[in-house]
Amino acid sequence: MRTSNYAARDQQGQVTFYVLLWKRNGISLELFDDYWRNVHGPVCARLPGQFQYWQLHVAHNEGGIWPEIAGISTATREENNFDGIAELTFRSEQDRTTWFRAAGILMDDEHNLFRKAIGYNTSPGNSITYVDGIPGGDPNGPLGIPKFHVMVKKADGVSVEEFRRYLKNTFASKAAESDLVLKLRLHLFEEVDATRPDAAGVAHSEPPEENYQAAFELAFSNRLEMESFFASEAYKAAVQNQAKYIKQICPFPERSAYTFVYNGEMTLAGQRSSTVAELITSIGATNQLKADITALMLGDDESVARSA
Repeated sequence: MRTSNYAARDQQGQVTFYVLLWKRNGISLELFDDYWRNVHGPVCARLPGQFQYWQLHVAHNEGGIWPEIAGISTATREENNFDGIAELTFRSEQDRTTWFRAAGILMDDEHNLFRKAIGYNTSPGNSITYVDGIPGGDPNGPLGIPKFHVMVKKADGVSVEEFRRYLKNTFASKAAESDLVLKLRLHLFEEVDATRPDAAGVAHSEPPEENYQAAFELAFSNRLEMESFFASEAYKAAVQNQAKYIKQICPFPERSAYTFVYNGEMTLAGQRSSTVAELITSIGATNQLKADITALMLGDDESVARSA
């Protein structure tokens, strides 16, 4: 049951770059997870312009979770099941452009991890956290709650404006009224820019019919409250006439989440890797947080000299 709302902490992230990521063939899921969060993540965290950077490690959509609504598909073909989402937010479109210009350094590393990376942008005001009762916004590992990243395709014959209006003013607004919903965050995507070239065997585009037009993050305190929400009047109000606006809803359960940039600053995971951050936290090594060690690990020779 949600008792607090920390949604305001996301407000400065006005625009988002939201990337669906498919694991490279030939490596295990465990190796994918470890390399992404311990090697690739800290490199990305050092690029300029970011306000928040999360890695969202997800399981495949195997069905059996989402309530069935006539006219809406909840199935995902195996080739469309991805393994992770990189969500980066920025205070402005200019900051996002700054990051894009610096992100070329990541392209060589993509080959080590991914076979496909499909990126979506949102415009100012189209990534919205309606409610968030999760105390910490900068996780470094599994949260231990039912949490889903849900991909949405617009119904044929409905305009983008109508689709967005329904998601914002009906679905998200009505669902967020329920205290059973621990977190609800909505993204309304712009059309995918297919001009970005593929890189070293990593596909950056796919057929237009495979693209999504929105996504939302939905979390609950436990499975009982999740099922109670799906049986509630708030949910019925939220999904009223949904098939008119939506043709596909694909929920991907979150396995774990990691934060590398938060409030415009690198987290400990961003500085030192997720695993090292977990070890420092677990053993309580407060000395590892001191300015001299931080400067040493980040290569700030001038600060190290001053400390010495």
